[in-house]
Amino acid sequence: MPQPGAELNFTQIMFEHPQIPGTQQYVIEVALDGKGEPFENPVAISKDSSTATIIGNLEFGKKYIWRYAGIKNGKGPGWSSTYTFKILNDPHVDRNFYRIRVTTNDSLANSGGLVTLDNERVIIDRAGNFVWFLPPDSGQRKLNTTRQSLPDNLVSDLQVTPNGTITVINHFKAQELDLNGHILWHAPWGSNKAGTPSGNMDNPYLYNHCLKKLASGNYMVIDRQKVTKTIPPGTKQANATTDTTGKVVMADEIVREFDKNGKLVWNWNSGDYFDSIELQDILRSKSDSFLQDPTPGGHMNAFDVDEKNGFVYVSFRNVSRVVKVDKKTGKVVCSWGNKMKYNGSPNGEGFFSKQHETKLLRDGTIAVYNNDLRPVNMNGIGHRSSSVVIFTQPTQNMNSVIAWSFECKPDSGNNLSNRGGSVDEMKNGNLLVGMGTVNKVFEVTRDKKIVWSAIIERFNPHDMNWQPSPLYKAHYASSLYPCYFTVQTNADTLYKKSTTFELRIFNDGTENDTYQVNIQSYQGFYKNQFSTPVISGKKSMHFKIAPDKLPGKNDRIEISVQSKTNPDFKRTVYVQYEK
Repeated sequence: MPQPGAELNFTQIMFEHPQIPGTQQYVIEVALDGKGEPFENPVAISKDSSTATIIGNLEFGKKYIWRYAGIKNGKGPGWSSTYTFKILNDPHVDRNFYRIRVTTNDSLANSGGLVTLDNERVIIDRAGNFVWFLPPDSGQRKLNTTRQSLPDNLVSDLQVTPNGTITVINHFKAQELDLNGHILWHAPWGSNKAGTPSGNMDNPYLYNHCLKKLASGNYMVIDRQKVTKTIPPGTKQANATTDTTGKVVMADEIVREFDKNGKLVWNWNSGDYFDSIELQDILRSKSDSFLQDPTPGGHMNAFDVDEKNGFVYVSFRNVSRVVKVDKKTGKVVCSWGNKMKYNGSPNGEGFFSKQHETKLLRDGTIAVYNNDLRPVNMNGIGHRSSSVVIFTQPTQNMNSVIAWSFECKPDSGNNLSNRGGSVDEMKNGNLLVGMGTVNKVFEVTRDKKIVWSAIIERFNPHDMNWQPSPLYKAHYASSLYPCYFTVQTNADTLYKKSTTFELRIFNDGTENDTYQVNIQSYQGFYKNQFSTPVISGKKSMHFKIAPDKLPGKNDRIEISVQSKTNPDFKRTVYVQYEK
């Protein structure tokens, strides 16, 4: 891997090759294809004890050759055959069309890794280099090859999952993709195959805003349906329309959970949550001019999941509210925002306004990206910036309080975002903040120091200048390969006097993982099952494997290793015992 002749849409590549018996170390060389003598000037050389290693910083639009060899007892390598692959090009990774201007990069303090930019359909590294792009044929429209225009960016919540796959809402379809853009899973879709964004009543699903792959292997996503409701006569309506029967057209937003087979296993409908008084308030409220669809509703725009304790946290923009839903009962057990209460007392009053993103942090606090569109004077909004707000959950004796907040001012320009925005918590506690319609992304420490920041721009060929390119969300990923491992044994064949062998598991990914090991043999002499300790990313661990009982005749041993992070990722190797 990559397979001979592969065409890739990413420049950070996991190279993998077979194990060579008796080898202590491997070397991989990568060179441009057709440049002088083969491998005379390689662009990358990697040495590793594993049979898999990540090589990055290659270039889009280039064709490469590569080879590998094993080094035995210090002797020179015996090279494999030469393999070719190509890295495709795309306007989204063309620096003449898009650019990422990194304005701060404290590599000693930030979390490194990669950043996803959903509206741009790309993943970048901390130097601002493009690393991955969403292939245009993964959606419904292809890019204009003349580069004079791009399709509307109906791509949102692009994320690298812990498994190393990609989840994305692509033209209102919820999908999981492999790195090459091939669809691995998609949420059920209705009769309207075109996926029009009009909320067509014939189309039962219109996925939007937020998609998560859960640790259970299920998927959770926001769906939106237009419905008609009967409201009390005389209710003043600021932005509603009525159908032919006089009923008001509104939007019900639903959190849906699907299993791997696309079966609906849980949902929560906001239409069952808002009471008639709240619906009247929503109808009286003038819709935001920033929103693409003004259909009245709560405007659910984010959620997060506490899988361990069985809660879902849901954000509603229009009513500036976050609610906590008990998955078992479907009841709202806590709420934050204007006019919300807990045990009869105000809870979350004034914490945020027109917020986006709702993220449950490791310590149980909740973070939101606070668009904060409240007026500050009689003439309009003023000069307020959007912010990140972290607040506590209430206890029996204390209501929620703001635990931390940060005004988003990575520079002196416009820092008030009309919509969008995201917050990711990283392992070191830093926060990655995407500023939504403000074309900025930054990482900030808990002591409020910005340690990385970037500005996203696209070139306008008509005006011949660089213009801000808005975002929806930005997410962190340690690499394109958070979960990846290989397995080696120190012998292919055992003999009567050597019944014990060594198993070595290499965590070739960039995130920690544990593994389930199952050992069995056809004759039953070897039988063992155990879970490994945590193996850190880019590290390995050795295990001694002995027979359950002394072999009495020939036997074949099967060693199966399975990732805990991704149970679908399993490797099996064999060792032969000769009596």
